Amino acid sequence: MQINVSTNIKELTKGLSRIQKEQIPFAASQTVNQLAYEIARNVLPKKTTEVFEGGATPFTQKAFKYTRSNKRNLIAKVFVDENRQKYMKFMIAGGTRFPDKRAILVATDNSKLNKYGNIPRGTLQQMIDDKAKFFKGVPKGRQGPQYEGIWERYGRASKAGGQRIRMVGRYTDDAQYRPLFMFADYAKNVVFARDGGFNQRFKANLERALLNAR
Repeated sequence: MQINVSTNIKELTKGLSRIQKEQIPFAASQTVNQLAYEIARNVLPKKTTEVFEGGATPFTQKAFKYTRSNKRNLIAKVFVDENRQKYMKFMIAGGTRFPDKRAILVATDNSKLNKYGNIPRGTLQQMIDDKAKFFKGVPKGRQGPQYEGIWERYGRASKAGGQRIRMVGRYTDDAQYRPLFMFADYAKNVVFARDGGFNQRFKANLERALLNAR
């Protein structure tokens, strides 16, 4: 998505002389860069902690990067870092996620989750390594893909049938996501804000540029 502020600049620079207008690209570039920084470093990281259930991991909070504009190219970009795009695109746009390999592992009511609502890597590795306590697949006596997953043995073994079991991770062929993180709306709200938005910042930057040019 692109946010165009050329109309704002025209409105804010009416009545300037030709010499004064020479400072417009410099002031505009400064303003665009300030806004890109504000969006990428402050607004979007804060929004992740508000929107994502359980908050956002530090890795996700640091997902946002930006490139700077200059007087000859008045375009700054705010984007998701490449190594976070794989999962963030579903948070932003929604859609259907398909597995990289055979299936996707999703949490169940019995899963032990961290404060961010995820199965910790350490826990997942334990489930893979501890074959005495955990096993993968469909338990004997049950049929259907809804029983495909990682199961935990717990409690004391009984003479009748051994330990009890519970599913701690379920395998699925796909996962559905609805748009949750309104990236574009958050950015537009910053740019067009009455206080601290483009108009206010540009006026201040232009005034400083005109004073320094005298």
